[in-house]
Amino acid sequence: MERLAVEAKARAKTGKGTARQLRREGKIPAVIYGRDREPQPLTLDPVEIQGYLDSNVIVDLTIKDGDEETKETAMIKDYQKHVIKEMLLHVDFHQISMDEKIAVTIPIKLTGKAFGVQEGGVLQQLMRELEIECLPGDIPEKVELDITELDVGDSLSVGDLDISDDIDLVSSPDDVIVTIVTPSEITEEEEEALLDVEELEPEVIGEETEELEEELEEGEELPEEEEEEPEQRDYM
Repeated sequence: MERLAVEAKARAKTGKGTARQLRREGKIPAVIYGRDREPQPLTLDPVEIQGYLDSNVIVDLTIKDGDEETKETAMIKDYQKHVIKEMLLHVDFHQISMDEKIAVTIPIKLTGKAFGVQEGGVLQQLMRELEIECLPGDIPEKVELDITELDVGDSLSVGDLDISDDIDLVSSPDDVIVTIVTPSEITEEEEEALLDVEELEPEVIGEETEELEEELEEGEELPEEEEEEPEQRDYM
């Protein structure tokens, strides 16, 4: 599992004014929280984590507070971006232990060319992510599923995945991941989705956007500690 070293500074001030000042300086506000610590406001350089926001990367976080320096192991729990400019506004880190299992989602990658598709069938992928529990160091980048032998009418489920013994499934083994259907079985809506021709409504710009931006910048509010779920929820 990939690990990322990130430096952050502790900060005492919170609020929209502070957040805006940080962003003008090229920094962003952040927070780290977890079962074994109080929430702590942070400041960091967004460049350090920009390419890892949607991954299960383990973050080795060095927190500087004046002359003191502490180290935390964490994962990115959530983040906020500007709705128009796509710039990163705020990041939440969740403290983890390398000795305790956590729940995460990993992408499902289909491999091979299904026989049924070559015979005129249409592939439908119903699941693109798999929920698992494992130690942080055992989190796989993805799980692959070979669909080469799939014929029209066939399907593959979570139970057909080749999963390491170190990983526990959260998703049901009966959940269907992919199936091959005949074109006549596809509804008009599904066909449009497959052809990717559905029109997306444009984002509302103006007063509503400004209000949403204000809410995002309110990201200075420290999140309440979530009630502990079995072995922890995912961080994406």
